[in-house]
Amino acid sequence: MRKTLISIFTLSILTMFFWNCKEEKAISESEFEQTVFYEIFPAILDSIYYEKRLAPPPPPPPEFFQKEEYKNDIDKGIQDYKQTDKYKNDIKKWERKKDSLERDNALIYLVISDSIGGFEKYKIDLNRLKSNNEKFKFKYRSEFPNGREFWRTEYDFFIAAIIQFGGIIFDKTKNSGVLNGGYNMGILNGSGFKIFIKKNDNGKWIIDKIEGTWIS
Repeated sequence: MRKTLISIFTLSILTMFFWNCKEEKAISESEFEQTVFYEIFPAILDSIYYEKRLAPPPPPPPEFFQKEEYKNDIDKGIQDYKQTDKYKNDIKKWERKKDSLERDNALIYLVISDSIGGFEKYKIDLNRLKSNNEKFKFKYRSEFPNGREFWRTEYDFFIAAIIQFGGIIFDKTKNSGVLNGGYNMGILNGSGFKIFIKKNDNGKWIIDKIEGTWIS
């Protein structure tokens, strides 16, 4: 009986030790992923951010190219369109707007998904999100209406986009990884990315390349 109790006690200790080690490893991996995410975030933001208010004038309407002389020479059609009064006026308006926005110090809000998806899901800490643009401020997606009501609602501040991310998948050496991201600027106005990251010779995480995955 005594031996049986000792065996059960020993087994319990070993089981607890095993699960504690496993839990510590999971926590360690999660913390490692979060550290990398917050480090690489400013570079990702620089790469995917697009100021939709600075979009240049649209190209010529389809009917403009119905002219016989442009059917086989689209480049000539575009060049001729740029000589029209309409295009010149649109360009002047766009340049004035661009100049005004560049001098404007108003904050730009980016709405971030509350959590990172993946094997170890974790909540994003807005206080740890850094940016190379001092105008950027961040808010959680959960603070706003769901679905299309998000874009149909009027706010007293400018929202540039909704951004969401998946978890980072690392290679065995943990010197490179990949994560998915989405950047939405309106209803049916967004795009997705596959972001490849790696650690450089100085031990700093950098973006290796970005590939588009979807567009709407």
